[in-house]
Amino acid sequence: MFGRRVPPHIVFAFSLLLAALCAWGAYAGLTGGHVLWGAVAAVLAVWFTVDAVRSYGWAQTRRREDAEKRAQNHPNLKR
Repeated sequence: MFGRRVPPHIVFAFSLLLAALCAWGAYAGLTGGHVLWGAVAAVLAVWFTVDAVRSYGWAQTRRREDAEKRAQNHPNLKR
């Protein structure tokens, strides 16, 4: 959007935080009798959880690619 990407670990942290908040809101909504708001919060909790898992996968892929690049640039170094 602004020419820079947000680092995956930041996306992971905020997605996890938002997932936890939405899960708490879903629990509060469903136990408090507000089924619609509880359901919306539950859907958002799942959405942010999936986003956190995806960003964790991105970070792992990036680490693996960086390790492969270092190994190619420095063949004498062991992993």
